[in-house]
Amino acid sequence: MKRLLLLILPIVMVLEGNAQKLRTTQPTNYLRKGPASYFEIVAAIAASVEVNKVEQKGSWLKVKTEQNDIGWLSENSFVNNSGSNTRDKNIIKGKTSTRASRAELAAAVKGFGKKYVDGSDSGAEDISKYSDPVVTEKDMDQFEHSFTIEPFRGYMTVEKPFDLQFHEEGIGLGIAQKIAAQKGIVNDKSATLYINMIGNYLSKYTKAYDLGFRFYILNDDHASAFAVPGGYIFISKGMFKACANEADLAGVIAHEMVHVIQRHGVKELKKSEAKIKAEQAFAELEEYADNVYQNLIWPRLLSYETDADRIAMVYLKRAGYDPTGIVSVLQRIQEPTAAAQDIFDDNYMKKDDLNERLLKAQQVIRDEGYRSRSDRQYADRFNSYTGQIR
Repeated sequence: MKRLLLLILPIVMVLEGNAQKLRTTQPTNYLRKGPASYFEIVAAIAASVEVNKVEQKGSWLKVKTEQNDIGWLSENSFVNNSGSNTRDKNIIKGKTSTRASRAELAAAVKGFGKKYVDGSDSGAEDISKYSDPVVTEKDMDQFEHSFTIEPFRGYMTVEKPFDLQFHEEGIGLGIAQKIAAQKGIVNDKSATLYINMIGNYLSKYTKAYDLGFRFYILNDDHASAFAVPGGYIFISKGMFKACANEADLAGVIAHEMVHVIQRHGVKELKKSEAKIKAEQAFAELEEYADNVYQNLIWPRLLSYETDADRIAMVYLKRAGYDPTGIVSVLQRIQEPTAAAQDIFDDNYMKKDDLNERLLKAQQVIRDEGYRSRSDRQYADRFNSYTGQIR
């Protein structure tokens, strides 16, 4: 019991009479229609806003705001945080309120995304049209019932706390639309639904379970995957061919999710980010976004890749997948017949780095005692959903 208590996150609570009030602590808090990140956003709530708690389901709390909005906030919204991001509030131009509606939020994100790509040399593609089919509660219930979950703590110390940064979503959208324009998006509804179900399911076992990841298929025969700030993740057609089952594909998705959650490729830019003034959010974020973009498409650091493999295995194990699939995929993309892995540059990862990454992943499997289990690979479902794209 004592060990369990140590894992409970500190929540800022204010008690008034018999009513329990909670105060938000994060820069951006998405109020959703249901207790999961795939539910529609009702509003965005700033930090230091009091809400009334109605009920709780797992890590999600049903709350009522002073504006009488009723929806669900994650526990992350109430975790003590040392700082906040005032720029996030000011990106929504003209807003002095502590609440932004879903329409205002969408307009602000799309506004920056459009401004960023309009100022670039390459065109952009509106990726919102590829969001269909939307993952529904029924989809997720049916999907999740196929798993058998065993208690597994894993590397709790290596996972960093995650707080939502609204400006990162705008940056991510702009970058994602540039990537989509360069390679094109595959409009395969079955496979797109499939990777979004896998990703939303995996996100429950991460510290960014409230982010709302979005997953797309790149029209690229190279075996590649790509993640940008804000939770936009791309899986190439070639990567589907490098996977033999759902556990392999889940390993690729989990790996990319780690890059977003750990903010790989973004944290080097924190100094320049700190110089961006709230009142100049759009103008200065444009330059910051371009720096992020260049950082993300540059050859990846081996340390990021090995960290992502290690943490991804933890996510897979928690979620009931065979965690050894990451090694299987790495072995396949190393084969001489495999296409280059990068979607922009053939030197995406040097061969020596890829070899070392494989060796380190194999070492993690040995150290943790992970075992390959065919009953946790879900090959039949993988073949059913991805038959057309492979």
